Amino acid sequence: MKKIIYLGILLTTFFSCTPDDTNNEPELVFSEETIVFNSSETKTLFLTTKPKTDCDYRITSKPSWVTIDHESGNISLNYGISEIKITSNFTNLKPGTYEGKLQFTTTLGNRSILLKGIVGDNLLYSFPKILNFSMLENSKVFTIKNEGNIPLSFNIDNTNTKITLSSYTGEIAVGGQKEITVTINKDGLPNGISNYNLNLTINNIKPETIAVNIDNFKEQKLILSGDVMDAEYSKVKDQLVFVSANPSKVTIFNPNTSSIDNIPLTYTPTCISISQDGETAVVGHDGHISYINLKTKSIIKTYSASCYALDVVLANNKWAYVFPKDDQWEYVRCINLNISTDNEANSTGGSIYAGTKGRLHPSGKFIYGADNGLSPSDIEKYDIQNGVAKNIYDSPYHGDYPMNGNLWFSEDGNRIFTRGKTVLKTSEVQSIDMIYNGKINTDSNANIDWLDHSSIKNNLYVILTNGDVWTNKKSPFIYIYNSTNLSFKNKIELEKYPVPSSTSGTTFYDAEPFFVFSNSVGNNIIVITKAMGSGLVNEWGIQKISVE
Repeated sequence: MKKIIYLGILLTTFFSCTPDDTNNEPELVFSEETIVFNSSETKTLFLTTKPKTDCDYRITSKPSWVTIDHESGNISLNYGISEIKITSNFTNLKPGTYEGKLQFTTTLGNRSILLKGIVGDNLLYSFPKILNFSMLENSKVFTIKNEGNIPLSFNIDNTNTKITLSSYTGEIAVGGQKEITVTINKDGLPNGISNYNLNLTINNIKPETIAVNIDNFKEQKLILSGDVMDAEYSKVKDQLVFVSANPSKVTIFNPNTSSIDNIPLTYTPTCISISQDGETAVVGHDGHISYINLKTKSIIKTYSASCYALDVVLANNKWAYVFPKDDQWEYVRCINLNISTDNEANSTGGSIYAGTKGRLHPSGKFIYGADNGLSPSDIEKYDIQNGVAKNIYDSPYHGDYPMNGNLWFSEDGNRIFTRGKTVLKTSEVQSIDMIYNGKINTDSNANIDWLDHSSIKNNLYVILTNGDVWTNKKSPFIYIYNSTNLSFKNKIELEKYPVPSSTSGTTFYDAEPFFVFSNSVGNNIIVITKAMGSGLVNEWGIQKISVE
């Protein structure tokens, strides 16, 4: 008996065929992209458009072993659906599998669907080739489907004591299926992803492999008091520094020892910037900034600032650059921390728009800023080599590529990664500065909410969000991209927050990430998360995750 395996997925739900949400052009949509005939039979194909529009269509070619009830038609704007009856005829065909396309020429472009004919006794089945267990999953159900026209028997060989199955053998009738539960005992499994195989044999034919990938990252979640406002990480000191409100404080977290030190603040913090040597920090407030000694864990000096500090940058020259939150056209407040008295000066070279976020270039010579509230969004550059910031120029693009209000640098400073997923190259020469260098390919409607680069691992660790910069919804994963070619590599599901109840058991809430940082040697990432909507008194936490 000849073995024929078809692993296609039959789209039996009409509305599962949807075009890309970002495509506003009308598109012809089929109820099925593949139709399988197991005998001489008639099946119905439904056609519609999305969004709804008039569409004329004509069938220009078809396999010789099918007939259709009509070759042309119209999808009207009012009714919105047309149907075609397709009948297979296997009278003169030898046993085997036949494929052909039903080709359409339409006013919305050319399309086709695949027709597949199964003639005679044919063994046809499908099953998942990969089972991925997330960190929180201990069991998973998969299905073996008999899509042929003869009964099948199966046998699963499993030699791993950490994996148990609800069924190891069985019979599946024509058109039937068998659900099998796979349960994993993660106790004693090594940290990271473990890979095992199950051997599936159908009708005593050569076994096929089901790969079982078990995500067993061991996380250390530390619950925090207060609401985290902003955070930065020193790879020189290998310590996380963040500011919280309720109560107001600077917190220094050592991921190697899990130790925490707090520095009380007089004013409510809004943002923080740490020096490149990791010795000092500046905290922004409404109307003030605080200069912090992270080594002695004390406040060096509090300075007045004539704005609400949305963002602040502490440079190597011991100047603080405060970016205002409110009003419209504004200036960067430049404060010399080498002087013990208030000494604010406004930036030169042109105003900035309130809401701009700034970030120090690794060279220490420049700050790059990403505006918010302007369309099109853009980024600009400030020279700080003489102390007072000078706005020198913006990017050469004006709506060509999305920037969307924030930016991050590669560790060497040669590239900029923007919230809008656009990647740019940097240079001290204006003509080749902020030049397009690619795009991080995520879901079409996602933005980057936070990003960190690990040159040792060649990884970008990314937090994705939907919505605008003020009302975003964060995905409870850390996404990993190759920092060279920007391709997707993996994603890590974050540990949920358990909330016990005396009546309904334990409810788990997603951990929404706000900040992610890689440590200096690249073997851990540190994530600050929040249990959104959980009602917990302490909703914030730190997760330390080992990475390969």
